[in-house]
Amino acid sequence: MRRWLCALTLALAGLAGCTPTPTTPTGGPGASGPAASSAPTPPLAAPTAVPAPVPVRVGLMFSASDAGVLIALEQGHFQEQGLQVELEGFGAAAQMLGALGAAQIDVGGTAVTPGYLNAFARGVRLRIVADKGNTAPGWGYQGFVIRRALWDSGAVRSPADLRGRKVAVPSVGSTAEIGLDRALRLGGISSRDVDLTQLPFPDMPAAFAGGALDGAITIEPYLTRMEADGVAIVWKREDEYYPNHQIAVLYYSEPFATERAEIARRFMVANLQGVRKYNDAFRKGDAARRAEVVAVLVKHTPVKDPALYERMLMPGLNPDGKVDVASLQQDYEWWLAHGYQEERVTITDLIDHSFVRYAQQQLGPYR
Repeated sequence: MRRWLCALTLALAGLAGCTPTPTTPTGGPGASGPAASSAPTPPLAAPTAVPAPVPVRVGLMFSASDAGVLIALEQGHFQEQGLQVELEGFGAAAQMLGALGAAQIDVGGTAVTPGYLNAFARGVRLRIVADKGNTAPGWGYQGFVIRRALWDSGAVRSPADLRGRKVAVPSVGSTAEIGLDRALRLGGISSRDVDLTQLPFPDMPAAFAGGALDGAITIEPYLTRMEADGVAIVWKREDEYYPNHQIAVLYYSEPFATERAEIARRFMVANLQGVRKYNDAFRKGDAARRAEVVAVLVKHTPVKDPALYERMLMPGLNPDGKVDVASLQQDYEWWLAHGYQEERVTITDLIDHSFVRYAQQQLGPYR
């Protein structure tokens, strides 16, 4: 893991106190009455320093769905809230959730996992506080791909033809496997009917090019890049076979949500300001805003080619911050049915929308 401070430093401001030199009494010829004199001016009040910004530790995977935090950082919204955000990169959900559970970070953005649900059932409290990536219609940034050679030869024309073939997800038991199962069921089979393998998203293009994979669930920019490179075709995107799938969420550690609740509310205000600018760019089609947002994403994410943002489908980010509870409930039931979920929980107990409600009160509804 790598840590660095994203400097959002508020300058300390103050006036230097000074005491003017008393004026020498004066008088002149012909002056009547006593000579005039000036009384010493009282010293100015001691300068009042601006409070130092409050540090907030945030874990990210530096994907496009982190746009809310990244835009708020680059455009000074955390600074406006008196916060100094410290970013830490993570490569896996389990690592980030462990750091949140230990209160090593205050905020984290990643997927919901059965491991998290099992830990919650055993008393490890992490709060789901906001949306951080969904597949609302038109926002199909995750999808199902098939190796191009199989498609062109006619060997695979639908998910049914993948029975027994090698199909990849980034991690078994993840929301990606749930998406895979949804896609395969359109062909009358399930994730249990394929040779399921675990492979990180960045390794998938080479595996398709070498013939080692027949299908996969992957995300942008790999969907667009693999199709452009001719190694795979995008069969369907997830907003088609699992619309409104709540893929990722924003978490607060329990100490951050309770002991530092005022700071947590201010963080959410800034985050939603960033999310709304993202929606201005990609939902409303504001060209100037889009250029600003793309510049932020190019700086902080692995997708460094600005032209790709004109071709990719982006993650859905709810401009009012709420998570899709029905989607989380469906995923939970799937995990139970497939043996990934060991203990039962009540999904609504995991979610605390009070922070996004506060932010909405400050910002008003998104229009």
